[in-house]
Amino acid sequence: MSSRTPSRFIAALVLSVFSTVAWADGRITQIDVSGPDDPNHPDVVQIVIEGGYAVAGCDGNYAAIRNDTKRQPMINFAMAAYANGQSVKIVLNPADKYYPAQNAPNGRCTIARISSNR
Repeated sequence: MSSRTPSRFIAALVLSVFSTVAWADGRITQIDVSGPDDPNHPDVVQIVIEGGYAVAGCDGNYAAIRNDTKRQPMINFAMAAYANGQSVKIVLNPADKYYPAQNAPNGRCTIARISSNR
């Protein structure tokens, strides 16, 4: 085994991880906050952006941040961006659906990251 094999493995692993997420960008036009008793999609902050999401395996209109303590900074950022009309870049995780495909085309994907888009 050559000394380059571990670095090739790490490079392939990183590429694999980044190929499982995809992004979209635009201004947030709607935010819906669902509590734990919501019968359709509990404990999420659902976000709609102008232009929608054109991400394979994800619904084109809706995506959401799971509402838990680890994701509160993301939720706060989304609320501030919405209030200020700021454009954002959103990274979706097609492997994590909060609303199944039988209820929406492709299912609705969760948001893995949200950032400013200047």
